[in-house]
Amino acid sequence: MSSSVVDEFVRSLIGDVSDSAVKEVIRISYAVASFVIYGMASLIRDGKGSRFSLVVSLSKIFNASFMKDIFEVLFASQGDGDDVIDAAGIVSETYMVKFIYGNEKDQARPSFLKPVKVDHSVYAVVYNDVRDYIDDFEGKNNVAFGLIGNVMSVLLTTVIIMLIIGMCQGIRSEGYPDGIRDFLNYALTQGTHMALSELLSHG
Repeated sequence: MSSSVVDEFVRSLIGDVSDSAVKEVIRISYAVASFVIYGMASLIRDGKGSRFSLVVSLSKIFNASFMKDIFEVLFASQGDGDDVIDAAGIVSETYMVKFIYGNEKDQARPSFLKPVKVDHSVYAVVYNDVRDYIDDFEGKNNVAFGLIGNVMSVLLTTVIIMLIIGMCQGIRSEGYPDGIRDFLNYALTQGTHMALSELLSHG
């Protein structure tokens, strides 16, 4: 689920590193996005609506502080299409659910996180990866995300790129693999972090 464009984007953020480090950053980012899709599908099969399923899945996977970061990035997006607005609304709703009902406190952002300008070609490649994965998932698993499918694509593209940036900046600051761990501790709930470790150890 990656290409030379994404590889080069990763290398531009962390410099000259081993191929294994580049592959791990990309693999983790896409794996986390797939958790959202699988979580949604499970809830939809239980009779929940697609919007509710997306909010609940995001709430279980990401920490409140990171959800707030995603919301800010989407809200500040140059694109003003309905999908971007809808995605920002879903993230805002998720953040409120976590903050109000989960009593989750804001975590301090890692000091190494800095804004990064992302070339449109990187966004386009990741978006197309996500869109293709969602379409393929729907066909193979007999599940329909409906009108929210494109909102998911916009949202998960943003999530993947933010995960890549965060892990890369962590590596630059803290080294490999400590920087990846430190950023994921900020972004992911403990349960997600454990599930990800289990998935990658068998991958």
